[in-house]
Amino acid sequence: MGKQNWRYLLFLIGSHHPPDRLHRTIRVSFKGKRVYLCSRCTGTGLGIIGVFVANTFGLSFPIGFYLPFISFLPLVAAVDWFTQSAKLRESNNWIRVSSGFLLGISEALFLLLIIKGFLFMFLVGLVIVFAYAFSIYLIAAKTKCLDSYIEELNQIQNKSNSSTD
Repeated sequence: MGKQNWRYLLFLIGSHHPPDRLHRTIRVSFKGKRVYLCSRCTGTGLGIIGVFVANTFGLSFPIGFYLPFISFLPLVAAVDWFTQSAKLRESNNWIRVSSGFLLGISEALFLLLIIKGFLFMFLVGLVIVFAYAFSIYLIAAKTKCLDSYIEELNQIQNKSNSSTD
């Protein structure tokens, strides 16, 4: 893999978006270079870090709230992502970061279940995660939005391959 392909791969890992959709990212300057970070993933990371920092200082939600939060907080990100991917509307970075933050809180609570030794609740949380993944897959397959998303990624890959030839 050439140096240019590695740079593009690193770019896609951070941004998840082709260059024409950089409005869906947050631009950060790092050592004089621009780094593009996916807005929703940035919010997710902040949510995870926030929960773990709060937990470190003894602040946490009562354990009875974990499963309801794991069940419902990701719904905002799922709806935002799907409606945008299905081209029903265009989201904005504030919504992406906020929905990602809620998703991050739920992901951190899910991880805390296993860390704190609540194995049964963790397994119930795992069922919830699989239910979300399966539901999103079914909706995306039924509406063909997944096909258009994969087609766009293939077009980007073909452009990248043709430019290196």
